[in-house]
Amino acid sequence: MRLYRVCLPRYLLAGFHGRYSGVGNRVIPRPGAQIWRLAGRVHRVTGRNRRSGEPASKSDGELAQRTGSALSLAALAGLLTYSGVWPFTLMIAAGSAILAWEWGRLVRSARMDAAFYVHAAAAIAACISAGADAAWLAIPVLGAGALLAAIMTKVPGARAWSALGVLYLGLPGVLLVFFRSDAAFGIAAIFFLFLVVWSADTAAYFTGRAVGGPKLAPKISPGKTWSGLAGGLTVPTLLAYGFAVWLGDTRALALALLGAGLAFASQIGDLAESAIKRKFQVKDTGQLLPGHGGLFDRVDGLIGAVLVAGGIAAARNLSDPGEALLMWP
Repeated sequence: MRLYRVCLPRYLLAGFHGRYSGVGNRVIPRPGAQIWRLAGRVHRVTGRNRRSGEPASKSDGELAQRTGSALSLAALAGLLTYSGVWPFTLMIAAGSAILAWEWGRLVRSARMDAAFYVHAAAAIAACISAGADAAWLAIPVLGAGALLAAIMTKVPGARAWSALGVLYLGLPGVLLVFFRSDAAFGIAAIFFLFLVVWSADTAAYFTGRAVGGPKLAPKISPGKTWSGLAGGLTVPTLLAYGFAVWLGDTRALALALLGAGLAFASQIGDLAESAIKRKFQVKDTGQLLPGHGGLFDRVDGLIGAVLVAGGIAAARNLSDPGEALLMWP
């Protein structure tokens, strides 16, 4: 329908499309909806980055947020790691409680149900046990917590996931405190793990962003590429070699290979979290860290690397886990 030389009040025209209002449609649309959609079209067309196809301002803003939150978290973690065993233990315990909350939202769509309190209490108690030189208590505490969390879960089909969360998120926290408790090499071991995991994550992100190429696991995490994986393995390997040279009294090549292995484990941890989120159709596990999402979104790679590092320490020397991880004859 077209209107020629017809005078209508201005408020009736507020909802018209720019060219036509639709064939046979004699209803005046509500002003806000059409104006909003039109504005949305203009924004999507004019605000795109021509190379990436993404809104330029949004992409730059997300990168700035991601960088800022990552640097803030790294500074806090580094400070508390250096401050002593107990400040570090309390940091890990607090992080474990946050992870318990995010896991409940993910698998049960619940925030603070009974299973959350069980999960958080078990994880905190296990971390404190490790910090108090009673790491042997951590496994039974986590096991009991997993069983009780499953019992307390009321959501159908979520009991196994509740139990898994206590172990999957609780054990890495215990291992981190266990490594930090090594009097001689605890600080060095933690900083080595942070260096490898965070450099792997950063290198994979920027390499994949710059190079692109074939997708690594499109059904699990469409944004990850093989080029990103290559960058995420190369940079940590080189940094681990440099760390070995700085540390001294260890084989640099062995520590470089260990760095590559831990970097690969961190990528597996990242993919594992992506697979879990895809199963539950969730993009981010929270909004705690701008540009990243939840805490789980930020430490997923650390979880994978720490589990492998714990296995290495158990195989070599549980009495001195930091030394077992770093010192290679």
